[in-house]
Amino acid sequence: MAYPIVSAPYGLKPVNLIGGRVFAGSTRMFPILNGYGTSIFNGDVVDIGTGNNIGCITPTQLAYNTTSAQAGTIGIFVGCEYSSTGGPIYGKNRYQYWQASTAATDAIGYVVDDPQAVFRTAVVQGGSAQSSTILYANPAYVGANVFYTGPGGSTTTGDSAGGVALAASAISQSSGSATTPLTSGAPFRIVGVVPDTAVSVVQNATSSSTTITLSASNSAIWPGMAVSGPGITAGSNTYVTAVNGTAVTINRAVASAQSTATAFTFTGYPEVLVTWNFGFHSYFNATGV
Repeated sequence: MAYPIVSAPYGLKPVNLIGGRVFAGSTRMFPILNGYGTSIFNGDVVDIGTGNNIGCITPTQLAYNTTSAQAGTIGIFVGCEYSSTGGPIYGKNRYQYWQASTAATDAIGYVVDDPQAVFRTAVVQGGSAQSSTILYANPAYVGANVFYTGPGGSTTTGDSAGGVALAASAISQSSGSATTPLTSGAPFRIVGVVPDTAVSVVQNATSSSTTITLSASNSAIWPGMAVSGPGITAGSNTYVTAVNGTAVTINRAVASAQSTATAFTFTGYPEVLVTWNFGFHSYFNATGV
């Protein structure tokens, strides 16, 4: 069992920079329009607004499963500050998120705008902008692209509900090739998996070719989970692509079939490390706003 358990997506949280360089917590400060009517949550992708919001940050309109950059996308929102109207106070108060329609003429948002920042985030089922079902990646997905599922979040915690999805359509247990690592264009790229919260499931099964037959169906086994056990070559990055009852399809044939039921281990990583793909962050995009 993973500890802590990842029960829901929480946005994108900066951890370091590409190349293993330290993230020192540096942010850039952007204004938020007085009375802006949409909440902006900690971990949301934000862009520079246009029209009445010109120069101010707004939640990005990066559509789910988009392969095109959104002009003006400048980073990840990590909080804000503004003077309280309830006073008297000295200086500004700081907040986890921007609450919709707040009256504040001096509101400033903190944005991690480094296009080489690396973020920790949850893997979700996908299929919609607000998918909240946690799914799994594995080391074979390092180097693959992922879609952003946001914005939006919790007014209780202030955290974003955004995450990343491995495919353009929702992944189900029977999704098959939908879990093949994505190489076509998408906003973020996986640069690592997070072992701290990995989930392991042990189940007796037999195997032949690309099918593992479970002794009993197990709802905890999902596409994207890595597989290890007898007949599977160590280091081969073998993983689940589909589950249909007791039949588990894997991405490569076992090295040797197992006719006697024995223990197989299925390991999923609900969190990954991602960074911006070139061109999706506006600092690496020649198109202005």
